[in-house]
Amino acid sequence: MSRARFELARTQFNQALTRLSEALRENETSFMRDALIQRFEFTYELGWKCMFYWLRDNGEKIPEMVRPVIQAAFRVGLIEDADLWEKIKDCRDETSHTYDEAKAIEVAAFIRRYVESAFAALRTKLGTL
Repeated sequence: MSRARFELARTQFNQALTRLSEALRENETSFMRDALIQRFEFTYELGWKCMFYWLRDNGEKIPEMVRPVIQAAFRVGLIEDADLWEKIKDCRDETSHTYDEAKAIEVAAFIRRYVESAFAALRTKLGTL
């Protein structure tokens, strides 16, 4: 059952990352920035769920909570930079609970600079396991 959850989450994560990449290729208007952030949030949620299901399938006894998942994923080599993933989590939390245009501009720049490559690295890693 759990392996099926992982496979579904991985498929959805890959699709979400493709959609995020599409948004990143567009010129940044306020509308596109909002779309980019929404796609980032979806992709992030699916990414950490993929990590959780993979870790559980491979014997890790961890709670279904983001921080323990990030730490375990780093420990076993699913991700290379736990601090970056913590920052990604913080950005997701900030954008999903309030709207502040200055923060949205900052998060969009962070997504463009760091997030797509972190998500792509996870997709690659999950595809080789």
